[in-house]
Amino acid sequence: MMLLDPGKTGQSLVEYSLLLALVALVAIGGLTLLGGGVSRAFEQAEGAPSVLDLTADFLGRINAFYQLNNRWPRSWGDERFTNLGLDPADWSQPVAGVVWNPNGPRIGLGNRPGDNLQIYVTDRNNTVRKLYDGWNIWCEAADGKCYYHTVAPENEVDLSTLVVREE
Repeated sequence: MMLLDPGKTGQSLVEYSLLLALVALVAIGGLTLLGGGVSRAFEQAEGAPSVLDLTADFLGRINAFYQLNNRWPRSWGDERFTNLGLDPADWSQPVAGVVWNPNGPRIGLGNRPGDNLQIYVTDRNNTVRKLYDGWNIWCEAADGKCYYHTVAPENEVDLSTLVVREE
């Protein structure tokens, strides 16, 4: 696992803290799954990064990669994570109930086809939308806005309303 770049100072501590919190979240989630049901696994653990925190971190990494390389990170294979300084193995399973899919200038948040976890989010018109299996909520690095399934003004959603449920 690549943790820190010795050439960076202030951001390194933040990255280390986020990674440490992510590991704690995964451990707590695993224990909760074993001991009492999936729905409790996604309750916010104190100090654990939220979907909003993780999304902001991904978008920050995507923008930093662009500023450094004058191109967007890769959108396929392990490079979609390694370009962002992340270990793909750490993201191979859902984190905070969400499957994370870096894709060039955006991050996709979704679920896996066939699982029993469902994602709901509210759009700008205060309508709750269910994310179908295999679909994504796309958050754009350029403006930080998030969209249900496809990037279009009428599909803009409020990521702070995201809910993961077992169904």
